[in-house]
Parts: sequence; structure tokens; C-alpha cells
Amino acid sequence: MDRCLLIFIAGVAMSLYLPTSGTATWAVVASVLALAIGTMLPPARFVATAIVALFCGIGVVTANLNSYAERSAQLTDLEGAQQVTVRVVEIPRHYPHYTRFVAELIDGDEENSLPHGKLLLSWYGDRAKQVGLGQTWRFTVSLKRFKNYWNEGSRDYLAAMQRQNIIARGSVKTSELIANASNIRARLVRTFNALDSPHAGVLAALAIGVRELLSEQQRNQWQSAGLMHALAISGLHLSLVGWAGLILGRVGVSRLLPIIRPGMALEQQSVQALSWLLALLIAAAYAWLADFSIATVRALIMFAVVVLHRLVAVHVTPAQLLLRTVALLLLVDPLALLDAGFWLSVTALFTILTTLWRWRHRPQSSKTLALLRLQCMFLLVMAPLSLHWFGGVSLVAPLTNLILLPVISLWMLPLTLIGTVAEISFAHQFADNLWYLATLPLSLAEPLLKVITQWSWSWWQPPIELPVYVLFLLLVLVLLPLSSRLLKLVLLTTLPLTLLAFYQSRTRGESLFVHVLDVGQAQAVVVERQGRAWLIDTGNSYGSGYSLAATVIEPFLQYRQLQLEGIWVSHSDRDHSGGLAYLKQHYSQVSRFGALTRQPCEQGMQGRWNDIQWQVLWPRRDHAITKSNDQSCVMVLQYKNFRLLLPGDIEFAAERKIAESLGFPAVDVLVAAHHGSKTSSGWLMLKQTRPSLILMSNGEHKGFNFPHRYTVSRFNHMQRPWFNSKDVGQMTVVSDGSRWRLRLPFAAKRQRRLYQTHD
Repeated sequence: MDRCLLIFIAGVAMSLYLPTSGTATWAVVASVLALAIGTMLPPARFVATAIVALFCGIGVVTANLNSYAERSAQLTDLEGAQQVTVRVVEIPRHYPHYTRFVAELIDGDEENSLPHGKLLLSWYGDRAKQVGLGQTWRFTVSLKRFKNYWNEGSRDYLAAMQRQNIIARGSVKTSELIANASNIRARLVRTFNALDSPHAGVLAALAIGVRELLSEQQRNQWQSAGLMHALAISGLHLSLVGWAGLILGRVGVSRLLPIIRPGMALEQQSVQALSWLLALLIAAAYAWLADFSIATVRALIMFAVVVLHRLVAVHVTPAQLLLRTVALLLLVDPLALLDAGFWLSVTALFTILTTLWRWRHRPQSSKTLALLRLQCMFLLVMAPLSLHWFGGVSLVAPLTNLILLPVISLWMLPLTLIGTVAEISFAHQFADNLWYLATLPLSLAEPLLKVITQWSWSWWQPPIELPVYVLFLLLVLVLLPLSSRLLKLVLLTTLPLTLLAFYQSRTRGESLFVHVLDVGQAQAVVVERQGRAWLIDTGNSYGSGYSLAATVIEPFLQYRQLQLEGIWVSHSDRDHSGGLAYLKQHYSQVSRFGALTRQPCEQGMQGRWNDIQWQVLWPRRDHAITKSNDQSCVMVLQYKNFRLLLPGDIEFAAERKIAESLGFPAVDVLVAAHHGSKTSSGWLMLKQTRPSLILMSNGEHKGFNFPHRYTVSRFNHMQRPWFNSKDVGQMTVVSDGSRWRLRLPFAAKRQRRLYQTHD
């Protein structure tokens, strides 16, 4: 059975990488054939069963994705504004111009039956500030589907929303409050929010899994100390609560029951069973307080698997228990593999089991030394995962966890939960006293956390980006207790991969990178070399305060660990200059050129930056320009023998004037003018530039359908390859100055069923 479960898990993992066409059909056909072969040929029964298990895993995920896609389409395909009744299920986040919150659908209007799921709603105006957790509202909303910006560092919204069962996003047009918050969780949130304590956010995180009340400073302190996991209701917290419930069950059943019911006695086996059931019930109540969040449900399932094996008296190895737990987790939540918390939880359990097994024959050591050894193993094992998911790792985590985790688990958590029960029972003063006692250790630990966050090395980020396979091999080398011969074989196998990673980092240092980012119907190009960057155009921004500079450009710079040294704005239109205000505020020391700056573009400007020659071809100061698009800055970049042309939004008129005066230079790569519109990238410019590759920055937009078919036909007539960000996401050209190559890091990922269900 365990082998079939392992194959089922492999099927779930494979399904997230499958393309869209024919997955379900092939799964059904292959499963039927496998069953037929297994029935007719008994020796092939295991192979047939394995094939069925594999495609069961694929089928579970496929059904989940299809269900999500159908529910999302049922909402977003409706025309016009919709009447919906919703209940607010997460704490609203208030921004300067709007409020954003997650609400669960209760009912729709009379004409449309709405599916089950949640909505991510934005509400503009001052009245939005009155929305609160647990309230029931009647809204008129305009709904849309989610979309991703496919760039390095950008958040994977589609996967994140599917994980939370949020099927659409929208904005509130009209509102009517139906009922105020009346449930226990909403009351506790209000209580913690009003609590006169600097540690109210920590109490709320431990008691009900709400981390929104933590300040930004607290988040940074706990993350740098490697303690953020202690503020999530994870397996550790739920196990401690379950263990307390088990003790209460044993005491209550074996000792109190004879006192309450004299003459009534239970066998030891029945006492154990009832105690485990009570432990599971108390753990479920704790999960209910946390509103059955993803992390809490995951921990509850893990605890339930342990309880189930205890109840049926099945003896299994720890590895078998972990395998069955993971299989049940993926059966209940097939998309858990997309969640960093899932990998961190499972890897933590595997680390504990591996550490205990590896040192099982060593002489007995002190408990403190054993705990320190375990924390060091956690650092080594979790470091690759932390680097992959969060871009860094806390080097002080073993020390801080060794000191503070027992205090949090054995002092703060029990007092916090007892105080929460007292608050639910309206014993307010008693609850306040318990919460005060619970936070006393934090008064002593807070200076330590402040000092840790000031250490530059406490949160370490590698100087180069490590490939995923290198991080995976690090995990294997650390976790597996390999013999010396096998270890030599693994090291010999990994040597070419290590050299490849070194070569990639060396190439990154010497080469020129031109990144055309996916920013929708806008433009942002990052020119990178030796860890330094220029940004040409800043993407779009909106009246709500949302800026692509904050959600796409800045995360990209951080992901690539680039130092921004210059910002060029080719055009004053918002799709090119929208992020300028945000960048002025957050990168105030960076030089700015072009439209809306003190140094506007002008023909004849030229210079050298980071061994890259640059020259402005347009606009001319003495030339009257009637069309705003033709005021765009046209720039040529040259690195050794490699040339790139960035023509902004110029159209045929400006193209002709440049071609007839200065003339366009021959280039290797052309970023198409005006996102590939019908009135740009004309024959004159194309014949003079003779590009080997054409890139276009555009996106889905009701008012445009770029690239225009006439423009595409010109590219095809010249037999030049072209790509646009709408189809492939981020496009990166890498050149050593003589040769160049194109990278499309997200082209294959976009074709997976996980994302195609939204198209």
C-alpha cells in the first residue's frame, strides 16, 4: 500500500506540470487499460495498480483545477455588475484610497446562482473603513478573473488564489450592511486589537492564527531571528494542544469518571481510546479558532493520522506514518505542493525523523546537546528551502529557537489559550491577567530580537542566485545518511552541476542582460550588468494607488539582487511613467532622465554606463511634434558588438523623420514601438534596423488587441522571430557582446494546466 501511496503522490506532483490538452482523457484511458491488464495477468497486478495510483493522483488535481476554473468562469463571464451576499472572513486591510478584504459567497441575485467560493474585493471611499471581520454585506460588485505578471520575483497570484479557494476579484459599487459580526473569532479579533499591549499581535497569532495585527517591525524581528514559524498554528502548536487534551482525557476518564459514576470502570484500552478522541476533539477546536486556515488544517490532518493509527493499534514506522500523512494531505488539498508551508512542515518532520535515526547508535548525550544538534540540522535542511522561497536564511535560527521556542511552546502558548478560553467565557479580567503573564518573557526577549535584526549577517542572502537543482542536491546531501562510497558517487555526480552553476554566476557577472518585463499593456525594461541596473520605463499605476513599480519592478530588482542606478522614462503616458512616483519615493538617490524629469530626452545625448554605450536618436528640440506618442525617447544601447533599439511609442511619422535624417542603425534586437500597434514599426524602420529578434511588451486589454495583425505580417514578411510578453511573460536577452541568446523563463510554465484554466 505504501508504494502505491508514493506513486499517488508522484501523480499529484506530475499533474501540476502537465499541459492542458487531454490530461483527463489519458488518465481515464490509462487507468482502464491498467485495470484490464492487472485482471488478466496476475503477475502484472502491481504494475497495473501503480499505474492506477499514478493517474488517480493526476485525476484528483485535474478535477480540482477544472472545478475551480468552472466556478471562476461562472462568476466572471456574467456581464455587468452582480448582486452578491457575502460574509467577511479575513481582517480587512486599509490603504490610503481603498480597503481590500476577502469575503465568502453566501448568495447571489435571483437570476444568477453563484458558486461556492471566496471573493477578493476592493472597496474605494471612506465608508469602506467600517467593514470588519465576520460582518455580512449585500454588495453590488464588478468581478474579474485573476491574472499573473510573469516575472522573476513576481507573486504567483493564480496559484495563491486557488490555494485559498478565492475564485474572483472585484470592486464594490454599492453596499448594504445586513448583520454585524457576532461569531467568537470576530469578537476575539476585536479584543486583541483593542488590547493595551505591544504584544497583542503575538497573542492573536498564537491564539487564533491572525498575524495581521503584527507590526512591520515585529515581522522583521521574528523573521530575522528565524522564529516566524512559531507564530503560525502549525504541527508543533497543535501537537502540544493535543498532548494537553490527551492528559486531560486520561485524568478525566480514568480518575474523575469513577468519582462521578461510582461502580463504573473502563478497561485500559477504552481509556486510551477515549483519551485520544478527546485530544483530537480539543485539537479540532483549536483549529476552529484559527478558522481552519490552510496551515492549521494541514497540522490537524497530521495529528488525526497519528490518532487514527493509535486507535486501530496499527504499528508503523515513522517513515510510513509520514508517507501516509502526506498522501492524505494531498488527497484533501491537492494543491498543497504549491505552498511553501507544506514543504517546510513536511521537511521539518522528515528532518526530525532522519536526525533521530542517524544518531540512534551514538552514545547518549545531554538533552540540551541533542536539541542544539537538531536545531543545527534544521538550519542546514531548511536553508535551501528558505533560499528558494524567501531569498535568504536566518543564520541565528538555531540559537534563538533553542532559547525562545521552549518558552513560547511551554509558557506563552498555554497561558494564551487559557486566557482565550476565559475571554470566550466573559472572564475578561482573568483573561487580561493571563495574557499579561504570557507576554512577560517577550519583554526580556524583545531587546535581543532588536539587536539581532541590526546584525547585517543575521538574515543572509547569497551573492548569486542558486539554481533549484543545486538547492535540492544540498537537501539530499544533508538529509540522507550516505555511506562513504555512496557519498563519493553523489559528489562526483554533482560536480558537473556545481561547475555549471559557477559558470552561470560567472556569465552573469560578465554578460549584458536585457529584461523586457511582463507588465501588461505597459512597458518596463531592465538593463543589467555586473549587478547594476538601468530601468527604462516604469510600468503603469492606477488611481487606487496600485503601482506595478511596487508589485513587479521592485520585487524583480530584489530577486536579481540588482542595484538600480538610473531610470529613463521614454514617454509621459501613464503606461510608461506610472511607476515613477513610487520610484522617486523609494529610490530617491537614483538619477532620472526623460519625460517628467529635469533631464528630458533630446537627440544627440549620449554617454557610457557600465561599459554600455548609449545614444538618444529622438526627439529633436527644434522640431514641432503634434502627436504625443511621437514625443517618445528613442534610444540605442550598444555593448561591444551587440545593439538594442528602444523606440518607445513613436509612430510612422517620427520613424520616417529619424530614418530620413540620422537613420536607424542596424541592431540585433528591437523592442517594437508602441507595443506592436498598427501605426508603428513601419517598413522604413524595419529595413534600416534589420533586427534579428523583435520583442513586444503588451497585455490583455479590452481597448487594444496588440500586436496588430498588420504589424505582425510585416515581421513575418521579413522572416524575423518575434515574441510578446502577453504570451510568454518576461523575455530576457543575454549577450557577451558578440553573441546573444533569448531566454523565456516562464513560457513553459504558462502552458501548465494550473494556469491555463484561467485563459
